[in-house]
Amino acid sequence: MAQEGGYEQRSTGAHERTAFDLVALVLPFFLVYWVAGGNLLAKANLFGIELAIESAVLGILLIIALVAIPLWTWVSRRFDKRSAYIGGMIFWAVVQLFIYSIPQGEITLVLWMAVLAGISVSTAHVMPEAIFPDVVEWDELRTRKRREGIYYGSKNFLRKLASAFATALALQVLGWFEYQSPPADVTQFTQTPRALGAIRFLIGPVGALLLLASVASAWFYPLSRERHARVRRLLAQRKALDAATR
Repeated sequence: MAQEGGYEQRSTGAHERTAFDLVALVLPFFLVYWVAGGNLLAKANLFGIELAIESAVLGILLIIALVAIPLWTWVSRRFDKRSAYIGGMIFWAVVQLFIYSIPQGEITLVLWMAVLAGISVSTAHVMPEAIFPDVVEWDELRTRKRREGIYYGSKNFLRKLASAFATALALQVLGWFEYQSPPADVTQFTQTPRALGAIRFLIGPVGALLLLASVASAWFYPLSRERHARVRRLLAQRKALDAATR
C-alpha cells in the first residue's frame, strides 16, 4: 500500500510537471504568432506600463499564483489536500481549453486568462509538496523505515524526466507541423496555418489532457485526511511504545 501511495503521488507530480513545462514552452509562441498575429514586438498595456506580451502574461500568471497560495491553503484545510489538488487541476484544464479558443488579436482576454491560470498554477506548485510528506509517513508506518531520500530522489528524477519529455514533445511537434524560425532582422513574421494549429493544440487540448491525467492519478490517491490522521496517531503510539521499552 505504501508503494501504491508513493506511485500515485509521484505520477501525479510527473503529469502536472509535464503540463506546466509544455505550457510554459509553447505559451510565447502562442502569444506572438497567434494572439499578436506574428508581431514579434507585440506589447501589452499593464497598469499603464507597456510590456512585451510574453512578459505581461507570465508576470501576471506568477504574481497571481503567489497571491493565490493562501486560497488553496484554506481550501485544503476546509476539505483536504487531495480535493484541493483535483479542484485546482480541473480548473486549470478548463482555463487551457478557453485559451485554445481565444481569437487572434484579443490581448486583453489573454491577460484575463493569465489571471485564471495563475490561480490554478498555485495549486500545482503547493499541493504536491504538501501531500508528499504524508506519503513518507505512511511508508514509515508500513516499513518502520524513514525513506525520504528514496522518495524525494524518485520524485525529482521523474520531474526532470517529465520536463525533458515536454520539451522534446513540443519541439518535435512544431517541427513536424512546419514551424519556421523568423529571420533575425524582421519584426513581423507569420507561421503557416499548420504550425499555428499545432501551437494552439499543444497549449489547449494537449495541456488539458495532461492536467486531467494528474486528476486521474490523484483520484486514486488513498490517503484521505482521516487516514493520514490515523497514520500519524499510530506512528506516535509506536514511538512512545519503543521509547518505553528501551
